[in-house]
Amino acid sequence: MRQNDITIGGTYRVRIGDRLALVTVQRRKDGRGRARFVCLTHDTRREVTATAARLRPLPGTPEAAAQNSRRVEAAAARAPRPFTGSVGERMVEAQPVPEMITRVGSFPVAALSAANADYVRRIVDGVHVAESFGHVARVVRRKIGRQYIFRTIPRCLRRGLLYGAAERHAAGRRMYRVAMGHDPLPSPRMVADAVGVACGLGACPR
Repeated sequence: MRQNDITIGGTYRVRIGDRLALVTVQRRKDGRGRARFVCLTHDTRREVTATAARLRPLPGTPEAAAQNSRRVEAAAARAPRPFTGSVGERMVEAQPVPEMITRVGSFPVAALSAANADYVRRIVDGVHVAESFGHVARVVRRKIGRQYIFRTIPRCLRRGLLYGAAERHAAGRRMYRVAMGHDPLPSPRMVADAVGVACGLGACPR
């Protein structure tokens, strides 16, 4: 609950151990920082201290309805939404990316804005350089899909995002070879997949 929703003398629920106990708020505890409330449990008659976030409204009360409404609104705000941004008019001619993309097709590829290019860079830099481009593409789609419904992004921009990811991943592999003098070693996930397949357990979820 929110701090302003707590009423002195009100009855709420609070988790204590593995149970939800009924408590009555007796007073607000003195001190700075996050507000804490001294509560009396109904069953054991013990005093416990709880923050507003730990206190839960009783089912069927207006406070419970308000809290549920806030949760629904927060979930809706976090849900992926259709893409409505600008794609831009500048297109680039996609070329094969060694070890990543061999067939680029003839469809237009949108040039990435500085912000989109930086976002793709941060995603790809979090992926092990030994991973395949297929794995990188899935990670990019998953990350972007947390904000936007991926299929609503215009095709030319989707191609631009994945093409930019391929170029960044290829550059990471080249840098690895220069620094280490050999091809990238398998990532822990790739090793786990190989062990799982060898043991008949299947690959790890991706």
